Amino acid sequence: MNCKKIIALILSLVVMSTVLAVPAPHNPLAGLGLAGYSIQSIRPASLRSLSGTVTVKVNNTGSERSFRNVSAILYNDGKKVAQGFCSDLVFVKGVSSVTVTGEVRLAEGVTLRTALASAMAFEPSAYTADVICSVVDAKGRAETFVRRGIPVGNYIK
Repeated sequence: MNCKKIIALILSLVVMSTVLAVPAPHNPLAGLGLAGYSIQSIRPASLRSLSGTVTVKVNNTGSERSFRNVSAILYNDGKKVAQGFCSDLVFVKGVSSVTVTGEVRLAEGVTLRTALASAMAFEPSAYTADVICSVVDAKGRAETFVRRGIPVGNYIK
């Protein structure tokens, strides 16, 4: 798997995993499903970060909702390797494509050389992610969700 796919995965994971944040029946995200993603652009933001744009296809059978302050932390065998954040997102009812703009930065202590070596030998089952976001419903009510230890391997076929 190349670096572009890994960055796209991280940005998409920020969006996808919010669906897993809360168990039903109290889940305001019920009815939200991810149908896929495609990379629009990836570019260096600095020596330790990349920014990119990913289009995510979403099927929303519930009401309109938005996500704010969306961020994720990526771990390799329990060690923090990167963190990402993305733009606020709005999901309308029905099937739609949402453009996600975000940035991924290497964690403190992770060198560019180490990151590239990890990307070349990428093993999805070794990675987990923590996701934090605020979900705002159609009435403007916001709740903050945190989901820890999401297995990245579940999102890669």
